[in-house]
Amino acid sequence: MVAGIVLFAFAMKTTLAHVGDELDTVPALGLCGGPALYLLAYVALRLRVSRTVGRGRLVAAVACALLWPLAVAVPALVTLTLVTAVWVALHAYEIIWWREARARTRALRLPASAS
Repeated sequence: MVAGIVLFAFAMKTTLAHVGDELDTVPALGLCGGPALYLLAYVALRLRVSRTVGRGRLVAAVACALLWPLAVAVPALVTLTLVTAVWVALHAYEIIWWREARARTRALRLPASAS
């Protein structure tokens, strides 16, 4: 997970310095592969701990990895926008998918004024 964060941070530094240029291979790999590595590590950890696989995070990891060939052909800002769109879609999916579970968890808590 940490390696994915470090790769993405390196790529962000390069991307923000040259937003209008096409990315070289290594920064493009970091920008797309860093989030993919982070998400795959998260999925692996969840599989190890709870024996379940988060479909949304697995799909988002694959989507980030599949952006890499495109990342070397378009301007850096476009690649950053696409990676951001994958993350926003993942969070929207999780907010919608887990809303009932969050509501049940909140309903189990006692109000602060009742204690």
